[in-house]
Amino acid sequence: MRLPGLDLLRIIAGLALMVCHAGFWLGPFGIPDAFWMFLGQVNVELFLVAMGFLVAQDVLTAEHQIGIARHWARSAFRLWPLYLILLAVNLVLVSADDVRPDWLAYPFLAQNLAWPHPPFFGEAWIVAAAAMVLLAAPVLCRVLRPRGFRAGIAVLIGLLLMSTVLRALLVSTGDPVFDVGVRKILIARLDLPLYAVLSAWLWVHRYAAIIRWRGALAMLGGSLLAASAWIHLHVDLDHSSAARNFLLPMSDCAWLLLLPWVCSWQMPDRLCALVRGLAGSAYAGLLTHVTVLRIGALAGLSLVARSPSQGVAMLLSFVLLASGVAILVHRLVDRPLLVLRERWWPIAPEHAVPVTKR
Repeated sequence: MRLPGLDLLRIIAGLALMVCHAGFWLGPFGIPDAFWMFLGQVNVELFLVAMGFLVAQDVLTAEHQIGIARHWARSAFRLWPLYLILLAVNLVLVSADDVRPDWLAYPFLAQNLAWPHPPFFGEAWIVAAAAMVLLAAPVLCRVLRPRGFRAGIAVLIGLLLMSTVLRALLVSTGDPVFDVGVRKILIARLDLPLYAVLSAWLWVHRYAAIIRWRGALAMLGGSLLAASAWIHLHVDLDHSSAARNFLLPMSDCAWLLLLPWVCSWQMPDRLCALVRGLAGSAYAGLLTHVTVLRIGALAGLSLVARSPSQGVAMLLSFVLLASGVAILVHRLVDRPLLVLRERWWPIAPEHAVPVTKR
C-alpha cells in the first residue's frame, strides 16, 4: 500500500533532525536547548513508530506468510551494512588525543544495553532501537494474526503495561537521566515496538472507523505533542520520575493518533513518486548528517554564528549539504544493497504458503 503522506512526514522528520543537531547556529536567537531536545526526540519517535507500522501492516495483510527468519534477515540487511560503513567512518574520525571507545560493542549494538549511553557515535542508538522494532514487530504480528481484534488489543495493552512497570522500576532503582539513561537504552524502550504494532492493528482491523475519526484523532495527537513540548521546556527531565516514565509514551501515542490522518493524504502520481524516492533516503540521512557535521568541525568549520542572518544561512547550507549527501549515499550504497536483499530474501518466495485475507 502506498502512503505518500507518511513518506512526506518522514522527509519532514529527517529535515527536523538535521535542524535539531545543527541548532547551535541559531544561537543568536536565544532558543533554549530544551527546544532542540524536544525537536529531536519527537521526530526520532516518529521515525521508529512509522517504520514499525509499515512492517507490521505488511505482515498483517500479506497474501503469503513468510518465516520470521526471513523477516529478520531482511531487517538485518536493511540496517547493518550502511550502519557498519558509518561506524568505520566515525572510528576514523575519533581524535588521536581521545580515548578510543570500546568499538567492539557497536557492530552488535551492545552499547545500548546499559546506561549511560556512550557519547561516541551517539546517533547509533537509533539503529539499535530500529533493530529492536524490526525484530519484534513480525513476531508480535504472527502471534496476534490468528486472534480477533479485541484479543489482540488486550494482548498489546497488557504488554504495554508490563513494559511501563519495568521502566518505572528502572527509573526508581537506577535513577538514570532522561536522554542517555532512559531514552537511548533498549531495556527502558521495550514498549516502542508495541506502539508500532498497535497502530498497524487498528489500521488493519478498524480502517473505516479510524479514517472517519482521523481529524479528531489528529487533534488529540497534536495536543499530546504540544504537551510534550511544554514538558520539555518547563520540567527538569533528569529529576522528574513522571517525565522519565511517561514523556516517551506520550510522544509515541501522539504519532499513533496522527498516523491515520497523515496516511490519508493524497498526492498526484508524479509528486507521490518524488516523495517516495526522497523518503527512501531517510535512513541514510539519519546516519550521515551528524557525521557530515563532525567532518566539517574537523575541517575548521565555525560552529558559532555572529549574527542571526549568518546563523540562518549556515544552517540552511548545512541542511542542503546533508540532504545531498543522504541522497547520494542512498543511491550509491543503500539502494544497491536493497536490490541484493530482494534477490537473496524476496518478500514473497515461491514456496510461501498463502494466507487467507481478513
